[in-house]
Amino acid sequence: MSHRPPIQAVEDYTDAFLTTLGVFLFMVFWMIAAALGYAWVAITAYVIDHLFKLIGRLRTD
Repeated sequence: MSHRPPIQAVEDYTDAFLTTLGVFLFMVFWMIAAALGYAWVAITAYVIDHLFKLIGRLRTD
């Protein structure tokens, strides 16, 4: 017969997990917003560049 100690309750890490999950989600959403913001700036710059080229062509004609 073995003499095992009685099973005890484990520590509750729910708050730590939820806090880490919240920080992780914040970073993910921030990264998505930054990536989409970068794409928006690149597209806007491309459109404005072509607009200025078009205006330049129309003024020289």
